[in-house]
Amino acid sequence: MRLQETKLDTLTPVKSRSFLPPPLTDFLTIPATGSRGGLITAWNPPVLSAGTPLLGTYTLTTPFSSTTADYTFRLTNVYAPSNHSETGAFLPELRHIQPPQECSWVTTGDYNLTRSPADKDTTCFNWSLANRFNGLTDELGFVELPLLDRLYTWSSKRDSPTLARLDRAFVNTEFCSRFPNTSLSSCLGNHSDHIPLLVIVPTSIPKTHLFRFENAWLKNPAFLPSVLPAWSHCWTNATDAAGALVAWIKAVRHAAKLWARKHRSPPDIFHNCSFLILLFDMFKEWRNLSAGE
Repeated sequence: MRLQETKLDTLTPVKSRSFLPPPLTDFLTIPATGSRGGLITAWNPPVLSAGTPLLGTYTLTTPFSSTTADYTFRLTNVYAPSNHSETGAFLPELRHIQPPQECSWVTTGDYNLTRSPADKDTTCFNWSLANRFNGLTDELGFVELPLLDRLYTWSSKRDSPTLARLDRAFVNTEFCSRFPNTSLSSCLGNHSDHIPLLVIVPTSIPKTHLFRFENAWLKNPAFLPSVLPAWSHCWTNATDAAGALVAWIKAVRHAAKLWARKHRSPPDIFHNCSFLILLFDMFKEWRNLSAGE
């Protein structure tokens, strides 16, 4: 997982647990400068092992190796300057961190640059910057992962917003050969002016099935009366407090699983809500949304 423009000058383990998914306990950061910038790359230690990172001004590069298979790659997290007077420093930094040709490399983030007039919904386009950016991607042998489910990834968030494609993911030829089914898609938008992107790298590494407690269950008045008896009526032959506690927790987990299966929301609800949000996102790329929308 990678986050860009975190606006954080420091990140403690306690702070990280407030927004990172629970399995991602290890992370590297580049602090923000004032209220701008900041990068986080986080990973799950039982799945990936990280090597020595390379910290730049606009990039955070981390070598990873799988703990369960013969997979190695480098991930570069990018947050390019929005002030194009600094582009002359950003592009050489990207060129400098290029790994050896035999190394699988994926670089993704906010490049704050466009590649063609189709990347903006306005007629204002800087060909000089685009040519410099495209020239570097050709020099590095980048292959851009196509984003097929939307046109733009950034909005000015105004009543008549400016839209642009600023967020991208690139891979080199070695990564393409090693992970040929890699794909890029967008996630549902949130309060940010950028749309989250998801890079999916299919591998043969088996996935674990973990039990996850949903906080929304507590808002259902039927949940606690159905689950709490499992705690109070649990029988255990444990001779110590720790063993008894584990037995009680397992009993409650089992009861919560059974309750969740019976009270699971119809899948159509989630898919329909997601569809409506994506539909409005698509409308936004062609016209201004009304206040109601």
